Amino acid sequence: MRAGLSKKIITIFITVVISLLATEVLLRIFGTGPWKNVLINDSVTEKLIYTPDSTLGWKAKEGSYLLLPTNPKGKQFHLTIGKDGQRKTGENNKDVDGEILVIGGSFSLGWGVNDEDTFSSKLQKKYTNFKVYNFGQGGYGSVQSFLLLEKQIPKMKSPKLVIYGFIEHHEYRNVARSHWLRTLAKYSRLGTVNTPYGLIGKDNKLIINPPIGYINLPLKEVSALITLFEKAYMKNISTKKFPRDSKRKKQQKLVTEETILQMKEISNKFDADFVLVILDFSNRLTKDQYEIFFKRNKIKFVNCTIPLIDEMVLLGDYHPSKKAHTYYNECLVDYIKKQKLIF
Repeated sequence: MRAGLSKKIITIFITVVISLLATEVLLRIFGTGPWKNVLINDSVTEKLIYTPDSTLGWKAKEGSYLLLPTNPKGKQFHLTIGKDGQRKTGENNKDVDGEILVIGGSFSLGWGVNDEDTFSSKLQKKYTNFKVYNFGQGGYGSVQSFLLLEKQIPKMKSPKLVIYGFIEHHEYRNVARSHWLRTLAKYSRLGTVNTPYGLIGKDNKLIINPPIGYINLPLKEVSALITLFEKAYMKNISTKKFPRDSKRKKQQKLVTEETILQMKEISNKFDADFVLVILDFSNRLTKDQYEIFFKRNKIKFVNCTIPLIDEMVLLGDYHPSKKAHTYYNECLVDYIKKQKLIF
């Protein structure tokens, strides 16, 4: 009797192992492989440019970096970060009339172009009687940009203008969509792992939750099956503080709108004007809906979008080129003049 039971257990075990192995082989045949981290270039992996932050998720680390382009035919670029995570913008007059704060993601940071070629640096060159701070951070959405603004604006002596560089993908990041968390995890060698996210509560108020990251199971680097399980888990997990991905998707536009409202409120609290600059948006209908929202809530905004093709985009990358940043600067300067914002 014991021998028969042992035989059944062994048979079941062998069957399960064979089934798992067969599933692993089929997954790989149909394109699902084990987990692989994405390595941008050797210079980044040797010297991390981001450091974890308990509130923001991550923040650029002070230092001077020479980074390789995504495309081997592209150009290296210099990235200089100050003590508060801000990017170098150039020189200003010794005595200034106030500060201009730029916030946003990698478009605002100026990923892929030299320090002096970002639209923030060009603004500094134009307005030498103001100190321009570029607090753009790679991978940030509206929620992180707001949290950073909340930390930095009280440190300013006389903030006059806050500029938020808005792109379409920010609303996707703002609710920590599962695919975005997966993307961050794949670039984890940069330190961009966990991200705060927003939800709309029962009273229709914005709730910003602490940073959350992608699940990390053992043996994912060798098993396609584990990688697939992680993906399914992150898409379907549902808790009170972290509802299912599909529910977060339904809230992403409202979360983005409420976050932008809070950006405006805290800017005005410190007597600074708030301007939202649209840098990239492919969905015309959604962009028009946002513009209606901005007008209804008296949010100053300017549409500086351009087709990111040819000379306006980095080679083998979707980030704006030096020429695109020149356009963004001219678009902003023109708007600032028309609105008489800092005079």
